[in-house]
This record gives sequence, structure tokens and C-alpha cells, in this order.
Amino acid sequence: MTYYVDMHCHLHELVEEYGVDILDNYSREYIIVAVSDDLSSSLKTLELREKYSFIKPCIGIHPWSIGETPENHLEEIERIVSEKDIVCLGEIGLDTRFVRETIDKQRMFFQKFLEIAREYNLVLNLHTAGTWREVLDLLIRYDIDKAFFHWYTGPKTLLEEIASYGYYIGANPAWKIQKKHREILGDISLDIVVTESDAPYKYRGLEMKPELVRDTIEFLAETHGVSKSYVIDRIYYNFSRLLR
Repeated sequence: MTYYVDMHCHLHELVEEYGVDILDNYSREYIIVAVSDDLSSSLKTLELREKYSFIKPCIGIHPWSIGETPENHLEEIERIVSEKDIVCLGEIGLDTRFVRETIDKQRMFFQKFLEIAREYNLVLNLHTAGTWREVLDLLIRYDIDKAFFHWYTGPKTLLEEIASYGYYIGANPAWKIQKKHREILGDISLDIVVTESDAPYKYRGLEMKPELVRDTIEFLAETHGVSKSYVIDRIYYNFSRLLR
């Protein structure tokens, strides 16, 4: 059975926008890692997981949401991790590109998430806009074993170091219109790539959706001179190692 992997999808938003029936489009061929934006959406993500086995949930607080988030929500996230079968925190991270004004609070939240991840051996599904080096240094400092850099557009010079620690990079449909990401996916080893959609985000006229994972697989196969089946198998293998 062929499975297409979407390692980063705001599934709760997709359901809010298109209705729950849209999930039937993905239940047979897709594995979707559903990320959350705050405490409320984390609970919605967990509800979806209870109904659909192809959904792998991540809970957390997005850097864009931290400015308005009470600190006690961190305690609630940790409580859920301790009580539920949680394997992933996300979407979490740091952002100095779009929300620099809250960076001090972001750092406080992120360091707490790193402590939780270390204690419970969780995967991190990361937002790192403008903070790639800082986030990587923190992962190393906190001895984080499993991490995924969503929609990586950082320096190419960090890719080898990211790979050396066993971390993974997200291949996002933005390659269609974003030159930097397209170049990165051309240079990167397929050994550290996992496909993603970031659905239902809309980027410069491109509507992200899980179906675009197929286009990304075709692009990776053509760019790296390998077969589609090889890319599909490699992505699934990488995903399995990440969420083992």
C-alpha cells in the first residue's frame, strides 16, 4: 500500500473551512500529521485523532499565537502530554521575521516546550522563520532527539549540520513559486526530507492542500534523477524514523 505523507497540516483549520467530510479524501492513501496553533486547536486536533486513524496529532502553541496566550496554557499542554498518548509538539518554535515583537515571550515558551520534549521524548514540528541557527543551537543544547524543520528556507550552510543530528527538513508545495525553497530541495539529500502541505495556508495565490504532496514527490524525483516510487518509499521511511 502506498502512503503519501503530509508531515505538517493544520487539519483543524481545513475542517473548519471545508467541513469534516473532506477528511474522507485522505483516509485511504495519506498519513497526515496534524499540527495545532494554541490550546483550543490542540484539543480539536486530538478530537480528530480519536475519529481517524490516519491522523497523527501534534499539540502546541504557534509563535504567532504566543503574544495573546496566557502562560498557564503551557501547563495545560504539559498536562495533556502526561495524560494522553502524545508523540509530537507542534507547531512550535521561534519567529523573528513576522512577530519579532514577542520574541522574548516566544523564547520562554519554546524553552519550556524543549523541556517537555526532552522529558517525554517527543518529536518537534518546528516553525523557524528567521531563527534557524538559534533553534538548531537550542535543540542541541536540550539534547532533542527528533525534530522536523517545517518549510525550511534558511541558510544552505546549516543543512549538513541539521542532517548530522538526525533532524529532518520539510518539502513544502511553496517550491512552485518560491525560488529559495526550490533551490534547497534541489540541493538537499532525500535522506532527511519529509513532504508536507501546511494546508490550508494560502501563500502568494497558492492554496496549500495535502494533494500537493504528490506534486512535490514528482518534483523531487525529477530534480534528483530518481523514480517516483523511490521518493515515496524514502519519504515514508524518513517519516517512520521520525515518528518511531
